[in-house]
Amino acid sequence: MIDIRIATDPERVEILSKILKNSAFTEFGIAISSIIPTVNNFVVRKAAAGADILLIASQTVGEKDVADLSVGHVEFIEFPPDDNESSMKKALEEGVMKSAMQCIHILSSYNDIEDELQILREKEREYQEMRTEYAELKEKEIKLETLNGEADRLRHKIEDLESELESIRTQNTEGMKTKDLFSFPLEDVWKEIARTPPPRNEDIEVAIKRLSLEGSVMVSCGHLAAPSREEALDILRIVKIALDLQKSSTH
Repeated sequence: MIDIRIATDPERVEILSKILKNSAFTEFGIAISSIIPTVNNFVVRKAAAGADILLIASQTVGEKDVADLSVGHVEFIEFPPDDNESSMKKALEEGVMKSAMQCIHILSSYNDIEDELQILREKEREYQEMRTEYAELKEKEIKLETLNGEADRLRHKIEDLESELESIRTQNTEGMKTKDLFSFPLEDVWKEIARTPPPRNEDIEVAIKRLSLEGSVMVSCGHLAAPSREEALDILRIVKIALDLQKSSTH
């Protein structure tokens, strides 16, 4: 029900009360809840606060006097100067109907605004969800960039290790390379340094091991393998010296 209050000059309170008593506004969903028997701005401001409609029935009050009242709508009513009851009732009814229609229009506009506000609230909620989702995606993007940077660092480290490993393999391969060996009949090369029978394979192998020449000099099946004939002779000379020393020590 629409709450209507009337502010009027004190001398008109009695006749207004009589008119309202004989008028049935409630059937229209309208309730005139009170008559404010003054047009004092301060009193009206307090007494009218919260009303849907405030009717001003006084020639001494202007629009600027009620510009900031806490009411839904202010309507001015002009009563006849002779306070004719029938004319006053008609003016009151017209003012009530006019302000009621205005309130209905305002209420309709308010409902439209409420609908728009609800749409805006929904859009704001969607916007906040998008902001949250964006923040999560941004955080994931930062983590991904960090992981990519770490992956690049590890990739470079692996490349450096592979390069180092390849260098070590190359060095080891080069270190393991042996000179090409040539095979010489043991008896033939021995004759060049001694007139005695050639030593046993075992004696030559002992000399090779003591001199750490494994892989560079080999003896097998009456042949001596060495990078050159001169090196084969050198190893046999060392063997001869060792054998001579051994014989001397036994006598």
